Amino acid sequence: MKTTRYKVYLALAFVVGIGSIVAVFATDTHPRLGLDLEGGTGVILTAQGRARPDVLERTVDIIRRRIDALGVAEPEVSQQGDRNILVQLPGVENDERARELIGSTAQLTFRQVEELIPPGAKERPPVTKATGSEANNDEVVYRSAQAGEQGTLYRLMPAVLTGDIVARAEAVPPDAQNTTWSVSIEMNDEGNRTWGEFTSKLACLRDKGETIKSQVAIVLDGAVESAAGMQTPGEAGSTGVVCGEGIDQGNTSITVGDQEEARDLALVLKTGALPITLVESEVQKVSPTLGRDSLDAGVNAGLLGLGLVIVYMLIYYRSLGVVVVGGLAIFTAIIYSVMSLLGAAAGLSLSLAGVAGIIVSVGVTADSYIVAFERLKDEVHSGRSMRAAVDRGMVRAFSTILVADFVTGAAAVILFFLAVGPVRGFALTLGLATLADVLVAYFYTRSAVSLLAQSKRLSGTRWFGMRQALGLGS
Repeated sequence: MKTTRYKVYLALAFVVGIGSIVAVFATDTHPRLGLDLEGGTGVILTAQGRARPDVLERTVDIIRRRIDALGVAEPEVSQQGDRNILVQLPGVENDERARELIGSTAQLTFRQVEELIPPGAKERPPVTKATGSEANNDEVVYRSAQAGEQGTLYRLMPAVLTGDIVARAEAVPPDAQNTTWSVSIEMNDEGNRTWGEFTSKLACLRDKGETIKSQVAIVLDGAVESAAGMQTPGEAGSTGVVCGEGIDQGNTSITVGDQEEARDLALVLKTGALPITLVESEVQKVSPTLGRDSLDAGVNAGLLGLGLVIVYMLIYYRSLGVVVVGGLAIFTAIIYSVMSLLGAAAGLSLSLAGVAGIIVSVGVTADSYIVAFERLKDEVHSGRSMRAAVDRGMVRAFSTILVADFVTGAAAVILFFLAVGPVRGFALTLGLATLADVLVAYFYTRSAVSLLAQSKRLSGTRWFGMRQALGLGS
């Protein structure tokens, strides 16, 4: 009965190991490489002032959408602590543009113009420093985006609409009417309703002779991009704005400079404005060459360690060393497949610290075999036969392995939740490897050793047999 069960377990172990590695290669799935292995740029963005957890979470989501729209392959965006956001862009080509887009607040507001302060005015009020959402409910003074510090200033009423109403934003190339690139904005239903009421109010002010107060200012990040008044039906035919009716479609446009600027602005408007102001507190750049060298060094170290373990096991434990080779092959296939699947499904990136965790796990797995085989020796030296020693020793050895792996796994879990950055990658790979070691020990190692002990031809082979490895002689 036990023999049949061991054969099933052994077959299952090989099917899982071989099947998983064949599946990932057949689907061209492979582990995602982190910044330190792929090369690229890493940025830590720090929120100015206190940031609520929900606001920081929303900011992470917006940044992730912006990076996805840029087409960056395999990025990583994660919250670090209560104020920091880690952004890793492996393989990015134009990192300056990417960093500017990621950290751009893109605070878009529509405000009524209260007063114009010309460049030559004797008394010019100070320009409002606040440009984010904290200034939406206040009167502000902003400069024109097209003028310098001495250009026209706009005293503006509180924001009537914000960038939240943008349903679609698209870069529009120059045409016969517009000689520069612009960004066309289409509003959602709520924006359409508010826009209609707002433009109706401004049209009524225009009819009363308030030419300045009837202007709507489009403000982007604390600069007035445009300030246009409401056209009368006589001026613009059927497209004029009528008092009491307003504009029933919330469509407008922002004139910008070149094609890249228009596309970047359309991108950040589509993905939404950042609810908080972020500054770069740390920037790390890794060249692809350095990343490749790190990967090669990690792989070479792993292969060297694996080779030395196999040679030692074959020399010291003889035929039991073959069991170790098969177990390490299954273990490696499982770890590679799991890392590949997690990279494809959950976006997990393998860092150099993660490679170190896998290398350490090879030692953990080798320890499991040593524990098992030395336990068998103790059972044999106590006077039991080889089969009795295997039956009793492997059960006790697995209990020891389970306790040891539990300690290692608990340490990995604690380290994962308490650490930040690359250390978490080390903890994750070590934890996954520890779990794989338990499964391999239960399904493969016990079964392989038990079946080997039952084979007289394999267990009794001169110089290389299992009996010689356990000190029983020929």
